Amino acid sequence: MNMPLSDEQKRRLKILEPRLEQAILDQNLKFAKEIVVDLQSVLRPTRHFVRLVQSKNKLCELAIELGQFDSILKILESNIKVLKPKTRIYIETISLLVIYYLRLKDVEKAKKYIKEVLENHTVIKTERTRKIFHSEIIDRFNQEVAIATLTGFHDLTIDQDEVEREAIRIIQTLSDDEIYAEIGKFSPQSTKDLIYVVHDFSVKQLPFSQRVMLPSPDQKVKDKEVGLTVYEAVKRVLYNSMCNPESEIYKAWYTNGLQVFLNKKYILTAVVGSLTTLGFGATMVVASLVALITKFGIEVYCEKNKPIYISKIREL
Repeated sequence: MNMPLSDEQKRRLKILEPRLEQAILDQNLKFAKEIVVDLQSVLRPTRHFVRLVQSKNKLCELAIELGQFDSILKILESNIKVLKPKTRIYIETISLLVIYYLRLKDVEKAKKYIKEVLENHTVIKTERTRKIFHSEIIDRFNQEVAIATLTGFHDLTIDQDEVEREAIRIIQTLSDDEIYAEIGKFSPQSTKDLIYVVHDFSVKQLPFSQRVMLPSPDQKVKDKEVGLTVYEAVKRVLYNSMCNPESEIYKAWYTNGLQVFLNKKYILTAVVGSLTTLGFGATMVVASLVALITKFGIEVYCEKNKPIYISKIREL
């Protein structure tokens, strides 16, 4: 049983927890780790383990998102040990284990935790919030499959000139729906196959009344649906470089004229740079992503595409 927080603990938490939120938003993994170490020193003496797990989960999700897997499994497994199974924070923690294993393309290990996440119908009390969580978390699992199968090809290079030529063609000739379909068309078959497997398995864990409200596996692997899934997956990677108010591209959007912004190829450079770091291997998909973001503009893109972290789904 935990003990009441002292005034000094409350003071430090009031400083440290907002700092962690900002570090997550900035995708500053090094700083986030340092803050979590400080939070441990504050919360462990009075056994506030659940509150500590909430912070450690945020750190783990950021690390997975950045492809930094060292110690993540150990942290998540230690988090599980201090949580009661019939709690929302427990479900969120094992959801992160699913994401961890999907990023490693270990679908069989992921399935064990997918089953536990989606079969545990009594944890989330109201039908509305349960449906929202199930829909959001299944979409997230599909997105993790997409990013896992499209990245890691560090021996390949993205031809920026080719991406630019294709992006211009796409902007001039295709509607938004057609661009999503183009992303799906040029996504590898391995991406579609694994989305099918994970979506099919996930949906089968739900009651029939919820299953019929979600797309079937066959629908989920149609080109436009795959394109939407890939777009949603990639926005988790791109959001900070595009939408951090301190970033060069964000400042340029609001301080330069549109023509200057386009001439300097800010979006093209940011997208190619971010995806190259992850070893993104599909040049034609990159061109479609550049085209979509250019059509939306930075202001609309940033307003509509802020990633939702696992711990934030409960706020929807």
